[in-house]
Amino acid sequence: MTQRKHHSGVETVINVGTGYFIAMILNLYFLPFFVEDIQAQVFSTAVIIGLVYTGTSMVRSYIFRRAFTHLTEGEKCEKV
Repeated sequence: MTQRKHHSGVETVINVGTGYFIAMILNLYFLPFFVEDIQAQVFSTAVIIGLVYTGTSMVRSYIFRRAFTHLTEGEKCEKV
């Protein structure tokens, strides 16, 4: 069961677009807690921030992947 190119493109645009806005929200509300550590270039703070952004991205990508898989499987069932 393969996904059509159009669906892959739409999924990518939605995933990256929402990722941009989620990152902006994190920048506004999460990063201010770490201003002093960022200025002091504390390595552990950089690791924590990287893990938060990576984890958020992985959860977002998983949700969209499952949603688009569900949508494309639903279309295949309707065509049969």
